[in-house]
Amino acid sequence: MNTLLDRKRQYEADCEAAIKSGRKKEAIIAAARAAELAFKLAEKTEGTVSQRYIEDAEGWLEIGERIKAKGFDQVRGKRQEAKGASDLKPKTSNLKPEEAEGPEESEWLVGEKPNMTFDKICGMVEAKQAIMEMVVYPLMQPEKSEALGLNPGGGVLLYGPPGNGKTLLGKAIAGELDCPFFYASGASIRSKWHGESEQRLSKLLKSAQACDVAVLFLDEVEGLLPKRGGSSQVDNRIVTQFLADVGGFEESRNTLLILGATNKPWDIDEAVFRTGRFDEKIYICPPDEPARTGILAMELAGVSYDEALRVDEWAARLDGFSGSDIVGIMKSAKRISLGRAIREDSDAVLTVNDIEAALKKIPSSITEKMLKEYARFQEQRFN
Repeated sequence: MNTLLDRKRQYEADCEAAIKSGRKKEAIIAAARAAELAFKLAEKTEGTVSQRYIEDAEGWLEIGERIKAKGFDQVRGKRQEAKGASDLKPKTSNLKPEEAEGPEESEWLVGEKPNMTFDKICGMVEAKQAIMEMVVYPLMQPEKSEALGLNPGGGVLLYGPPGNGKTLLGKAIAGELDCPFFYASGASIRSKWHGESEQRLSKLLKSAQACDVAVLFLDEVEGLLPKRGGSSQVDNRIVTQFLADVGGFEESRNTLLILGATNKPWDIDEAVFRTGRFDEKIYICPPDEPARTGILAMELAGVSYDEALRVDEWAARLDGFSGSDIVGIMKSAKRISLGRAIREDSDAVLTVNDIEAALKKIPSSITEKMLKEYARFQEQRFN
């Protein structure tokens, strides 16, 4: 997916450059291709992330249509000096074009507090312990924390193969703390206009910091904080702004836990790893056998299944599968069971054959090559 994201960002930059230099046809083509790639990214993601990509795609389509209809003689140069720039503003923003300096808090704040806690997540022992030590314990026993000169909060980078519960863990932390949960992805923060992306990021960080206690979950960190030094000045400024804003949090008495999630940690700027930003770097690996057993037990809770179906045997057999793979296999098996029960007018009972059939349709999304990449990154970066 990263290749799609990189190509999308390149077409966005091409469109902006074409607008500035008056190349109408090239700008229209680049906007259309950026939209096409955003739609493809939406197909490969789910939930809020997918919706953000769809909104982004619609915004680029609108830009293409506006250029076609009105041209852009008045939108060259800096956006604040251009009368026609507001006509080309994508409709993904909740603000009026002349007010668009960053997001309103409601744009990022998840309306309902997540109904998720640690006990509903299988495995991730190291990650849970790190969070307890950084936030939960200091808030439970503030006098002991103060005696050691510790302030609750900080930054944790969760990295590893997709589908193993990084986002779920973020929601569980907010559920444990019963606090506001802010969610944003790299795609939702990045803007088409110079200067706006870093402003959006800065305002997001300050909105979360304004709460007494809050969790800020930054998804797709590699797209938001990529390595500096490349051709994109926007990328360089966003990283610099993040480092500056996070550094200022040390003076606040409020508690903010910043969680970054990425499938591509090797694409993140080196400065982000230093102390004071993401102090804890935790590898979220595929579930071990106890975790797989827990996932299967949760999926079978309240379900009628055949006595021949042994949870321990399937937990061993699904070694190497991600958590989402296992959930997907079980849901597919349940649908197969339901179809058979309807056709045969019999009781709905999950069988071993149902899971076998589902397993043929859903192979593991984690490859040996993928795991070797993470092992190489850990060795080079942390050893």
